[in-house]
Amino acid sequence: MEFVSNHLRLFQIVYQLYPNEGLRSWCYAGGPCDELIHPGFPVTYTKQCTFELLGSCNGLICYITKFLHGKEEINLWNPSMRKNRVLPNSKFSPERQRHAPNYGFGSDGCGDHKMIKITYIDDRLKNEKKQWSEVEIYSLNHDTWKKIGDFFPSQYYYVRGDTVFFNGCIHWLTQREYGKIRPRRLPIVSFDVANEVFREYWLPNPTEREANCISSLNGSLSVCAKSSSTVDNSVLNIEVWLMKEYGVEESWTKLYVTRMDEELSGPIIPLRVLDHDGEAIVYINKNVFLYDHENEEFEDFGIWANGIGVPYVTNYMESLVWVEPIIVESTTPIGQNVATIENIEIESNTKLVNSTSKKDTKQDVKFNTEI
Repeated sequence: MEFVSNHLRLFQIVYQLYPNEGLRSWCYAGGPCDELIHPGFPVTYTKQCTFELLGSCNGLICYITKFLHGKEEINLWNPSMRKNRVLPNSKFSPERQRHAPNYGFGSDGCGDHKMIKITYIDDRLKNEKKQWSEVEIYSLNHDTWKKIGDFFPSQYYYVRGDTVFFNGCIHWLTQREYGKIRPRRLPIVSFDVANEVFREYWLPNPTEREANCISSLNGSLSVCAKSSSTVDNSVLNIEVWLMKEYGVEESWTKLYVTRMDEELSGPIIPLRVLDHDGEAIVYINKNVFLYDHENEEFEDFGIWANGIGVPYVTNYMESLVWVEPIIVESTTPIGQNVATIENIEIESNTKLVNSTSKKDTKQDVKFNTEI
């Protein structure tokens, strides 16, 4: 178990998804893995479908496959185990929805992983409420969806689909909606996975700042934002902030600010702050760069985003959340294999999931063919 614990600490990978090219990844743990690799994405891209990452937690990556005819499949994938599980579809299908649903993925700390789906309803012709949101939760252990009502405030919609799971909660950057007015100060909305409640935290109150991505850094919640220079509004800065005391808005502290090189022209969007060292991944004019704030240097990843949207980036840490197939047939269509999932406990006081007896934890679930 000591090996497993060390293994979890040493390897951290950033996964990047391009809608038309599947997954790419970059390991930044140091040494020989500082390179782009192909992690063996379980689905081959075709012109009939695209992919979107939804989040990661405890070595599991959640993504959605969107097919041309409108069908969608939500998947859980463990790249270390090279296993993929197709989740059952929710049985709640609103007739009208205002935006595409938003998702989050995390663990309750007691052995269960949950997928959160928030759907915005627009029913102004039939309902006095006119607009509201519906929240659904999928439990990996129970293999079921349930509805918890419209507790998510409908005056919010998400700026970006990226999330971060931190301190037992899923976090989103949001924007409060007042008709067509866009306020400059944006809130973070969190969802406590264990207690299934939403909370709200406000970002620092700037004059000209736009938060672009949310991450975790050195045990703190962090955001990366663009801001205009106080001297010259035409000069763009990148800022990284830490919430030193979780849940305390007054504890926001600026970690660093860097002036963007004037030679780096085109749209500039921070994508993710990397844990431990605070380096930032930045999308600049269809290219992806790694910014080293200590040396004030930009490193070109050598990745061109192909002009199709903005890459999604999430932190990933290898784990051995145990997946043990019972039936494996290479000719079986995707999503038809049956397997069991057994939880493990790491002996370093860092508990991924609780260990229980096989009698309690065995369950039939569907997996893709082994890769």
